[in-house]
Amino acid sequence: MENREPVKRVCSVFKGGESTTSKAQFTQKWIELINRMERNKAATPAQQ
Repeated sequence: MENREPVKRVCSVFKGGESTTSKAQFTQKWIELINRMERNKAATPAQQ
């Protein structure tokens, strides 16, 4: 059995490959999340 270094896999929603996230990228993802939540809320019939 060989001793190999484990492969480090990084999953990121930003897909830029940088180790840090810019304020603009962070803000854009928040906007996308809020818009998605609002669309889902509008598509869901109201509970009575």
